[in-house]
Amino acid sequence: MKTATATEFHDHVTEMMNSKEPIVVTRRGRTPVGVFYPMNSKSMPKEVRLEALRALTEGIRKEMKLQGVSASEILKEFERAEK
Repeated sequence: MKTATATEFHDHVTEMMNSKEPIVVTRRGRTPVGVFYPMNSKSMPKEVRLEALRALTEGIRKEMKLQGVSASEILKEFERAEK
């Protein structure tokens, strides 16, 4: 597993997103503050990837409800953006 400070992660996020292994993000190189798991990583069990996607989906669903936005409105926005 790689390690990067929050500043390094921020400054090199595009490069880090292409990582094939998880990255522990630390505060000043000492305190872990998070872990970045590339979704294409084969080192992440399928169950963990699915749970991450479920949690993300639920977060989006809650935010949509708070904002009063429907799924059909979002789909229409995607269709407009494709044109």
